[in-house]
Amino acid sequence: MMTFYGLCEGRLVRLDHPMTFGPSALADVLWIDLLDPSKDEEKAVEALLSLQVPTRQEMAEIEESSRLYEDQGALVMTAVVIDGAGEGRPARAQVTFVLTKTHLVSVRYADPVPFRTFEAKCQRQPELHTSSDGILTSLLDSIVERAADVLELVAADLNEVSVRLFFDDDQPRRRPKRAEDELQVLIKRLGRKNMTMAILRESVLSLSRLIPFLRQGTTEWLADGGTQRLKQIERDLRSLSAYEGQLSSEIVYLHEATLGLINLAQNRIIKVFSIASVLFLPPTVVGTIYGMNFERMPELKWAFGYPFALVLMTLSAAAPYYWFKRKGWL
Repeated sequence: MMTFYGLCEGRLVRLDHPMTFGPSALADVLWIDLLDPSKDEEKAVEALLSLQVPTRQEMAEIEESSRLYEDQGALVMTAVVIDGAGEGRPARAQVTFVLTKTHLVSVRYADPVPFRTFEAKCQRQPELHTSSDGILTSLLDSIVERAADVLELVAADLNEVSVRLFFDDDQPRRRPKRAEDELQVLIKRLGRKNMTMAILRESVLSLSRLIPFLRQGTTEWLADGGTQRLKQIERDLRSLSAYEGQLSSEIVYLHEATLGLINLAQNRIIKVFSIASVLFLPPTVVGTIYGMNFERMPELKWAFGYPFALVLMTLSAAAPYYWFKRKGWL
């Protein structure tokens, strides 16, 4: 899908889709947004701007030289944006920006939140979206704001996990099986948060490389105030990077703590079986001895032989139990 944006009474608005392409079609167009474009749409934009639009395979390349370069006076920049975090299924979305002095082209194969809410942002601050570089700066700012919102959601979720792990002692005692199942659910939950953080880390890294490249490439024609806005975005990215590192460390700690609690629960079960085997070992020995069928056994024809064997087995089981209790092993 191809969407055109241009200025109308000093505001960035969506334009009607032109039926034909030609030089006159660019008169009012400031931003061309390509969402999952077809081959024909890519060729049409390339013909209009005399530029090469990166393919989806080229956008997925991870080398910096493939993500940030100049093509015939236009800056071609690819960033990673997180998508689907609000729905619980975070995914990477590559977005490529082709910036010239007069036009901006965005190429994407996903519809992340910053793009869905950008039109409303343009209406609130129309003075910031009157040039191609101003629109790009606002888009980058929206992407950073969304990353910050996702980090806040992750932090809140990790706080809830911490409470469930370490402050649920006042809750009614749960059955071991149920407690173990809940811990396994928490591990999956932490795994999803770790995946979210990995995508955010990649997104922040790509933007941290994109901003200096953009400032360097637009030094001569950047709109008024654009440099300060880009510097502010760089400061925000540094703070997000530090906060992301803190949350990643917390995820690692909570994951290890959850595994530790599961191991403790399993060790308690093994401990019960081990103690039970030790307690029943002496009675088993006594029962085995008196179960032998030798002809000459002193207690074989003794009237009190059977009660004596039962009492001996009971005492042989009670003595280890008393010893374990005294040592604090039970």
